[in-house]
Amino acid sequence: MMSGDTSNTECRPGDPETMVPKSANDILASVHLKERLVERNISEAEFDAAIKYGERTEGDVLDDGRKRWKISYKGITIITDYDMKVGITSWANPCFGFDLQKVPITDDLRKKNNEALAKMNEHDSWNSHAVIIIDQSGSMRKTDTTKGATRSDLVWLCLAVDYIGKRIVSGEASSMDFMSIVELGGSDRCILKHQPIDWILYNKVIDYLRSRLPKGPGRYIPAIDTAQQLLSINKSGKCALQLVFLTDGVPSDYGGQGLCKYEACNRIASLACRFGSRLTVGGFAVGSGELLVLEAMVKTAKEYNCRGFLMEASLRVEDLSSAFRSMSTFITKTKTTMTDFRTGKQRTYRDLIREPKSAIEVYIPSEESWKKFMNDASKLRVRRTYFDKYEYCWVYPEKVFEHRNAVGIAVRDYIFGEGKERAVRRVREVNRLGHFVGRPLVGKETLFKEDLKEKNAIAFHKNFCKVQQLASRFARKFNNILFSLPGIDDMRVPTIEFLNCWVMMYDDGDERKGLLVEKMLDHAKYKKWNSNAGYVRNKTSDLECKPPFRFKEPDISFTIQDIPQAFSHYTYLASRRKFLVCDLQGVLDEKSYYPKFELTDPAIHYKKKTTRIDFGRTDRGEEGIQDFLNNHTCSDLCRFVSRRWIVDPMEKNIVICRDVLSSNLQARNEENTDGVADIGPAVKKEKKRVRFNI
Repeated sequence: MMSGDTSNTECRPGDPETMVPKSANDILASVHLKERLVERNISEAEFDAAIKYGERTEGDVLDDGRKRWKISYKGITIITDYDMKVGITSWANPCFGFDLQKVPITDDLRKKNNEALAKMNEHDSWNSHAVIIIDQSGSMRKTDTTKGATRSDLVWLCLAVDYIGKRIVSGEASSMDFMSIVELGGSDRCILKHQPIDWILYNKVIDYLRSRLPKGPGRYIPAIDTAQQLLSINKSGKCALQLVFLTDGVPSDYGGQGLCKYEACNRIASLACRFGSRLTVGGFAVGSGELLVLEAMVKTAKEYNCRGFLMEASLRVEDLSSAFRSMSTFITKTKTTMTDFRTGKQRTYRDLIREPKSAIEVYIPSEESWKKFMNDASKLRVRRTYFDKYEYCWVYPEKVFEHRNAVGIAVRDYIFGEGKERAVRRVREVNRLGHFVGRPLVGKETLFKEDLKEKNAIAFHKNFCKVQQLASRFARKFNNILFSLPGIDDMRVPTIEFLNCWVMMYDDGDERKGLLVEKMLDHAKYKKWNSNAGYVRNKTSDLECKPPFRFKEPDISFTIQDIPQAFSHYTYLASRRKFLVCDLQGVLDEKSYYPKFELTDPAIHYKKKTTRIDFGRTDRGEEGIQDFLNNHTCSDLCRFVSRRWIVDPMEKNIVICRDVLSSNLQARNEENTDGVADIGPAVKKEKKRVRFNI
């Protein structure tokens, strides 16, 4: 816009009729106005029409007393000075050109909403609480999205339809799932506090779509402080938590991005160390939003075992809608993890404090965060025990410690890891001087308060010991078959091994505690090859780039990545399709003399649910088995490890393979009642037992 001749315009302050310019050319456009017209896609014709035909009202009064005019016309608002000589800024009005129909609220819906609000102070009744921080700074007025809607409109629209509406329809959310909304920009205040996710909330978000006007700078720190207060109100460990940032730009906090990143990460750390895996922290960059601070925040949350995600979505409504649906799945996964599939109820997390994974390499014996328990001549405070799979009882060996100079253990106050069932903390053996001796160890204990009701300190660990011992037995058989295959080099091909575990019982004051202890694995190399929920790790570049292993005859090959998956499938066939060992996690040690997978915390899915065989809460039965088989693609190794190889002694170069499931071999397998088929000539048949052999 350029300045024009204004000599024909008589301006009498306070008289709007005499102050109306003939056209937009009569207004000297400011630099700020020019920038806003471009970024908000307001054409010169639209601007000219608004000036000429728009409705004029008095705008906000500045701090120095100066007044402004506000002109509105067909979804466009223009701000000028009171003399209407200088255009100051312009924007598209919220929800102009489209609308979202509200849901009629029946008496029954309102009754359920009132019941949920009445239970709001009963924190144990909450299933989840999501705090959504929505950027409402000036940049969200841009109209560069689908159909020319503002960025703010698109976010409110997808929040209502995809995060709230579709979750209600699918049953993923109920009135005992709560939501709070914080504005990032302008007031940085909470505009919605602890509201049940129902159709009344859906209608409220539609009201925000129609009325909220982005303005002011986008400051992260005040918004995070508000979110911290909202998340901390509910003290119950049964509530799944989610904190999501929806923004399109660089934070406007004082001190720049560097200081903002430091302050934001400190605040996220204070939340994450308390809530751990029941908290999901996500960043959502709308359009070409800046990711530096969001990336640092999500990375910090993951250091404390929180779930984390970082998404980028274009300004197309289809992409943003899909991203919102993906965002909603994270809190659903957390709720599923917390739910006991036997009772259908969410379990209660214990009040545990976490330390970041990056700190676990530092060992200072004198730190107050290490509690030491030592044996002496007067009292035996620490005892070692393990579960005997043959005698089916706990055994207490005379040798209590691994290191010859050890007389006690040191247990870290903080946990550094957590899975679906257990928390992990650092453990060390100590000598009489209190100094650490021996290798680093980890101690595992329950995450949930419900498990503390067990009869004694070691009852909780029984199933885990059974599962790990049975998995180890299968691993030995699998390794024997693997190396019986022609052309396999045991110096190159990794074996499957599960860590030995035992329980350390110690007296902490008047309380008897028990930790399941095992060797500490390198957390930087720790990976999960498959899970008990059906996840199967796809081939990754670091493993695919290595040369494959090849059989001499026939001409087939496999990679390192194929070995854990082949083992899981093997356990299903070897048990005559009774169960499957999965949830394979640990490290691949290629530097040892014989390379090996060092695995821990496996899960077993048992096809038939009985009281005689109990593999714990991670056992999902036939459903878990089918989830694995549906996602698993057999490799050459997977197919051939389930066959029996016979080499003709007269012609050594001829290799004949016979399917293990042939009728003759099946007849032999029926003699084995312990659930493990006799596969391959290298597998030694075990003694027949009436009890399921673990």
